[in-house]
Amino acid sequence: MASAQILQSGFEDWTGTTPDGWVGAKTNIALSGVTQVTDNVHGGIFSVRLENTTSSHKRFTTQSVAVTDGQNYEISFWVRGSGEIRVGLFDGRAGSSAGYAGYTPYTTVASPNDWIQVTQSIAAANDTVDAEFILSLRNTAAPEHLVVDDVTISEAAPLTHTSIYNIQYTTDPSGDSPLSGQTVLTGGIVTADLPGAGDGYFVQSGSGLWTGVYVYDTNNTPAIGDSISFIASVVEYFGLTELSSVSAYTLVSSGNAVPEPFDVATGDVSLEPLESVLVRVMNASCTEEPGGANFGKYKVNDGTGDAVIGKVIYTTTPAPVIGNTYNITGVNYYSFSEYNILPRMESDVEFASGIADAGFLAAVTVGPNPATSLINVNLGHEAGSNVDYTFTDMQGRTIQSGQFSGTYGQLDVQGMATGLYHLTLRSNALVKTIAVQVAQ
Repeated sequence: MASAQILQSGFEDWTGTTPDGWVGAKTNIALSGVTQVTDNVHGGIFSVRLENTTSSHKRFTTQSVAVTDGQNYEISFWVRGSGEIRVGLFDGRAGSSAGYAGYTPYTTVASPNDWIQVTQSIAAANDTVDAEFILSLRNTAAPEHLVVDDVTISEAAPLTHTSIYNIQYTTDPSGDSPLSGQTVLTGGIVTADLPGAGDGYFVQSGSGLWTGVYVYDTNNTPAIGDSISFIASVVEYFGLTELSSVSAYTLVSSGNAVPEPFDVATGDVSLEPLESVLVRVMNASCTEEPGGANFGKYKVNDGTGDAVIGKVIYTTTPAPVIGNTYNITGVNYYSFSEYNILPRMESDVEFASGIADAGFLAAVTVGPNPATSLINVNLGHEAGSNVDYTFTDMQGRTIQSGQFSGTYGQLDVQGMATGLYHLTLRSNALVKTIAVQVAQ
């Protein structure tokens, strides 16, 4: 079934110096930067040249069209020249966005003569007949600047559910989502809420790596334990994968169990798969107390490296003291080029010195690390105690599991893929996670 077409423009019809169907009320590009082109057009006899040499974007918009809340729209066009161009939408939506949807990522064009096709999608968040679709451009360069032709805007096929895992999982060293710039239908259980109106919240589906995401939402304020569904744009914001321009928000149910925190070593907190995931560090000693220089943050270490504990949601009270040991739960939030575990409430910070001083699991050693065939696990002076173990990869998949009951244990990693793994040891009272590198 063909999708309903909202607009098809080859810039063939002009009224004076203005292309018909364009230069809506939200246009702010100088009209002198909108000119008719007759040579090397993509189709027909005309195209349009758009000029904005500044680094601040300018909008070239359609005349008013009707859009439907929750409907996803596909915008496709052909472009050549030199500059950056992206797609947006004004639909008068509520909230602090002044009625605008979030823009798609810029496409960099460096093709003066050859046409390239750009296709982006964007979802409406309001029923209105006064919507305007936007071509946003910046950094155009002579002689061609950006020449656009054959724009088609149509209703896209209904979105199917995309898991948070598929939004977050990436092999790109930058950590950017493979779906950056796309519109998705997703959802999960709310695990945390940033304080302040419109700051957003964290949603998670399942427990483990790649299962959490931050949602920047200025309109909805769910509670921890709410199950929600929504449409949003996938955006990379200063290194953080987030969902924004939320529409079709639905509260599915309330009072649900929050996913279990994923036990991690303090030295692993900065790993990309843990971004926005509800995590827990165990038996971690305070190595730096909160103070003015570190903006009230503090650091803890379980022997694998420091983890920063933030205070955006909850300020740990009383203030941690160097040498004391803690079990800390919180969402792993990336901000100002640094991962911070953010406790959400008083119960997320447990004073654990009494347990840690008992020494259980404290003397465990693992080696060689990196390992090529066998990993030796020395349980130290707790040799008579049973210790359960799981060995997982960075996708959260369990590779091996079992129980150690003697002084020593071994894990066979021969033939396993090179990479980082986690060995998690559990007793009745404590959990210890150790990062292990396999190098074949």
